[in-house]
Amino acid sequence: MKAITFYHSAICPRCQMASRSINELLPDYPEIQVERVEYLTNLKRARREGVRTIPTLVEEGGGLQGFYLTKARIRAYFDDLTS
Repeated sequence: MKAITFYHSAICPRCQMASRSINELLPDYPEIQVERVEYLTNLKRARREGVRTIPTLVEEGGGLQGFYLTKARIRAYFDDLTS
């Protein structure tokens, strides 16, 4: 099982789009478990994990962050994790 942390904010429209993409992709990746963490109320934890922007996906040894995380980028990230 691969554990990923998804840093997001309820007031971030880009995060909502990324969350929707994650929800659509997860049925294809049963070996991935996503923990959703509200960035604004967990700033210390986010900083410790190197998160500087949202939306961000973090897992041991790496992560995916960017101003806009497309469904294709998230799928490629999931593919890399499971290969």
